Parts: sequence; structure tokens; C-alpha cells
Amino acid sequence: MRKIITSLLTILFTVGVLGQETTKSITLDIKLPSSVLVQGTSTLHDWESVVEKTYGKMTIMNLDSTKQIETLKVKVETTSIKSGKKLMDKLTYKALKAKQHRWITFDFKSGELISENNQEVSIKLTGDLSIAGVTKSVSVLTNINKKGEDIFLTGSYKLKMTDYGIKPPKALFGTIKTGNQITIEFNLKF
Repeated sequence: MRKIITSLLTILFTVGVLGQETTKSITLDIKLPSSVLVQGTSTLHDWESVVEKTYGKMTIMNLDSTKQIETLKVKVETTSIKSGKKLMDKLTYKALKAKQHRWITFDFKSGELISENNQEVSIKLTGDLSIAGVTKSVSVLTNINKKGEDIFLTGSYKLKMTDYGIKPPKALFGTIKTGNQITIEFNLKF
């Protein structure tokens, strides 16, 4: 069985908030406003692309007075990554092999509690990240907090494009080169 985060979010939930019996699963969908940004560098300037279509589901298991993430899957539509520059977007889709690989996905496998306070829990989410047809196990430091009925997952993750078989895009006959390392920042509302 998957290792799940024990005593996750006890401070974020109370049994009364969810009004459940002793054991019950609740599935939550990503809602707006959620955001995912991709940031990087080039020989010309730093750049940023916004992801316009992000989907996801998280299932939380209610076990007595504790909550645990049972499942979490997030997916991004590759062609929804937009920089505001048509040439850059075209090069991005080509590098990501968007015609063959429509989705970039993260599939949760386990979690580890790092710290907690009255407002927020920091956990290390480990899962499979799939980009351009290559899947790698990654660990992402994530902050989780609850505001009203909503749960927010926020954090960032740095990766090298070449680790996923992606050649960093070039333009103008190779005179403009994208840096190999990118940062993915996320603020997901469930």
C-alpha cells in the first residue's frame, strides 16, 4: 500500500468541517483561481510562460480525527503553456513533443511531513512526473493550507529539460538559446 501522509492536515480540517463518519474518502477537483508558471532563462532574457489549462483531483481519506492524502493527480495540457510570443510557444511545443504527448502529469505516490504550524503544513510530495514521454520520480516541497472550504497546495520545483530528453529550444539560427534549467511554480486550489 502506498505510504501516505500520516496526520496530514489535522490542523486544517476538523471532523465537524467535513461532517463524516469515521472512515470516508472525499475527492476534490482543482478550481479557479489555480495557477502554474514555467520560468527560465535564455541568452537574451529571462522568460515566463503561463499554463492556461490545469486539471487535477485529490482524494482525502478521513480517518477518525486525522486526514491523509490518498490520491493526487495533476495534469497540464502541453499546448496550453503560453508565453505571449508565438515563436517561443511554437518552439516550446516542438521541444515538449506536444503532438505525441498532449499532457504533462504528476501522479502522487507518497508524502513526508516536514513541518506544521497553526496555518500551514509543509510536506514533501513524491510522485511520478511525466514530460514529453519521459517519467521520473520527483520529490516536491509543498505547502498546504486551508482557507474556508478550499485547500491550497503551493510550491515550486526546478528541473533540467535534458533530464526529460528535451533539447532546450534555440531561435535565430542558434543565436538565442534557452537555459537548460526551468522552474515550475504552482498554486493549486482544491
